[in-house]
Amino acid sequence: MKPERTEAIVLNTYAARERDKLVVFLTPDHGKRKGWAYGARSLKSRFGAALEPLAKVRIVYVEREADEVVRIESVDLIRSLFPAQQDLVTSIAASYIAETVDTFAQSGDPSELIYRLLDRTTEALLAGADPLRVVAYAEIWMLRLAGIFPSLRNCGECHEPLGRPLRFDQRANGFVCGACAARDAEVVPNAAADAIEAIMRCAVADFAALDVPSDVIFDIRSLAGHVRRHFLGHELKSYDVLAGVMR
Repeated sequence: MKPERTEAIVLNTYAARERDKLVVFLTPDHGKRKGWAYGARSLKSRFGAALEPLAKVRIVYVEREADEVVRIESVDLIRSLFPAQQDLVTSIAASYIAETVDTFAQSGDPSELIYRLLDRTTEALLAGADPLRVVAYAEIWMLRLAGIFPSLRNCGECHEPLGRPLRFDQRANGFVCGACAARDAEVVPNAAADAIEAIMRCAVADFAALDVPSDVIFDIRSLAGHVRRHFLGHELKSYDVLAGVMR
C-alpha cells in the first residue's frame, strides 16, 4: 500500500462511529475520493480544522486494492474557507457550490478542470466577490464540464447555427432555432445570453467584476436549474436554503 500524496479540496464530511469522520474530497489527479479520518472527531485530533468543507489541503492517504474508501494518514491545511463563512449568504453559496461539484464529479475520474473550477470559485468568495455571480458562474461551468449544458452555437434539433434571440426548449432540454422551437419555448433575453457567453470566456473573478444586473443573474440561474433538474430528476438539497437567504 503505497501512500498517495496530493492536493485536495474537502467537499463534505460525515460523522462516523464515536471518533471518526468519513471525508469526501476532490483531487486534480485522482478525481473524487472518500476516506476514513480515524480519530478526527476527538478533542485532540491531529487533523485540526483541515477537514472543514472547502478547505484546500495537502493530503496523504493509503488505498487497498479492493477498497473504495481510502485511509487518510495526514492532512496539512493550505487554505481555509473560514473568513468567507462570516457572511451568511457567502457561506451558504460556498456549500451550494460544494454540493454541485460533489453531485457531478465522478469518483476516481481525474478532472483537473473541475478541480480548478472549485478552487477558483472558492478563491473568488474569499476575495469578496458577489456570491450569486460566483454561484451562477459555477452552475454554468459545472454543467458544461459534465457535458450536459446545451450548445449555444447549434440548434439541438436540426443542428443548424443558432441566431438571436436564443430559445430554450424544455422538451429538448436545449437551445433551438425558430423553426424547431415549440410554442412554449422560452425566449432567452439577449442580456442573459451575453452573460452566459461571458462566463464561457472569462475567469470567475473577471466575470464577478462585471456589471451584470441581478435580473440577468436570475435568468442565468433559472436556465441552469432547468438543465440540471432535467438531468438529475431532482433539485440539489442546498438549493432552497440558498434561495431562502437570498430573499
